[in-house]
Amino acid sequence: MNASQISNDYNNQLLGTLYADYNNDFLSWKKLPQFEDYADPSSLHMNQIITGEKFNFSDLNENFTLQLIDKLERLKNDDCSLLEIDSAYYIFEETLAKSINFWMKYCLKEDVQKQNIVIDQRFKNISLLNELYLGFLNNEIQVISDLYVKIANDEQLLRLFNSKELNLINKIFTSFEFEFPLEELTVNDTSLNNMTIKLDQDFQINNFKDLIFLQAYQTSIYYYYSRQYKQSLALMAYLSNNDLKNKSYYEYQLISFLAELNPNNESLKAIEDFTFTNTKFSFFKNYLYLKTATEFDIEINQLKNFFKQINFLGDWQTIELALLVAIEMYSHNLNTEALEFIENCCFDSINSSEDPLHLFKYGILLERNGKIKSSEKIIQKSLDISDNSYPYILNYLAYLWVDNNRNLDKAEKMLIKAVEDSNYEDGAIIDSLGWLYFKKDDLKLAEKWISDAYRLEPSEPEIIDHLSQIYLKLGRYKESKFLDNKILLFHKDYFKIDEIKERNENS
Repeated sequence: MNASQISNDYNNQLLGTLYADYNNDFLSWKKLPQFEDYADPSSLHMNQIITGEKFNFSDLNENFTLQLIDKLERLKNDDCSLLEIDSAYYIFEETLAKSINFWMKYCLKEDVQKQNIVIDQRFKNISLLNELYLGFLNNEIQVISDLYVKIANDEQLLRLFNSKELNLINKIFTSFEFEFPLEELTVNDTSLNNMTIKLDQDFQINNFKDLIFLQAYQTSIYYYYSRQYKQSLALMAYLSNNDLKNKSYYEYQLISFLAELNPNNESLKAIEDFTFTNTKFSFFKNYLYLKTATEFDIEINQLKNFFKQINFLGDWQTIELALLVAIEMYSHNLNTEALEFIENCCFDSINSSEDPLHLFKYGILLERNGKIKSSEKIIQKSLDISDNSYPYILNYLAYLWVDNNRNLDKAEKMLIKAVEDSNYEDGAIIDSLGWLYFKKDDLKLAEKWISDAYRLEPSEPEIIDHLSQIYLKLGRYKESKFLDNKILLFHKDYFKIDEIKERNENS
């Protein structure tokens, strides 16, 4: 009996609902019956918020996320009561609660001073932004001036702010005629981060309540990356339905989370149905669609057809989306088709590109098609533009030289830097350094580094292959044979599988 023959009875519906809930697949959960007797009340409430169902907000008191949503709901009606912090489990929850209470004291017309909010130093951006926005509301030029000196030229501090916060900071400083370096970050469309900053220029913050909503938005993201998916989705869904002037921002983020958790046809349809008035979302919608489609191996022709119907706004956007399709082809070993696709679409623009990641990916496609010199030239350009700041790009070019027994001394310097820059934690880069020493016939160092790589990446076939070859050369035949069999049994799609078979047939 197959699944299509199973009757759609009560037990199967219950299992389907439980399975969808467990996997955070709320696009499916919404279509299934709700078995409230079997559900934890707080979990059910969050599910209902995620799927936009009506319920009594007075019941939202079971955990911090629900208490937070209840507080945001009451804040819409000018309820300035404090938010309890006792139920906060994470530092970021406690931070948000303290920030909200800072603004509740302002709402109650109390004398709010910065010492009233003591926040963990990891989130000092929150206290600084609160202080800055309070100074803005009170038109306190000295406060703005002091914070400008503290924030504007501190690159490390600026990295703590998200793109929406950076735009708000920029608006405040420029309104007081202070020059903020945000424009330097967005002068060229050379990264997804810069495009995000430009998109977020239209995010509206008109009062302290809007600032709280922005901080709740960031809290949803913290939840997500803490793997508290239901809390993340419930909070983002609430914001989407209650801060309507910024609805598209919340809705896009919610859909992207759902798609990342469950990349399937349901999430693709949700992306297709995403509507917006801000045309800057066009690129992000297309990007999310192609990225999601590649996550569950949609047919290559579907990807190509989707790409053809996109209306592009510039070279950078075109290359970025085209590379999503081309790299997916490459991942299916369609190397010739991938290179033809990217060159038919964007040959002139990608060769003149100043984006190091675009150039690097193009260089990979050239190398896999045997165009080694062209690949080296493009990847070297990528390194020059990025000032050697990407360890994995350093690794790729150096390994290309190592594999072809060229420029070994220069490759060694590059790989040592790449290993150090990646904090000795990237197995692929460590393996490259070990393989360089193998090529230099320094088997002691080769074994040391590739053994370290194997401990980090015990299921990576190329690392297993390299360690096997070292053992073979050291006369440790049983260990070499064991590693070869590991590849033959579990990695039959390894691109050097024929070499492994030949090595074993002759041993």
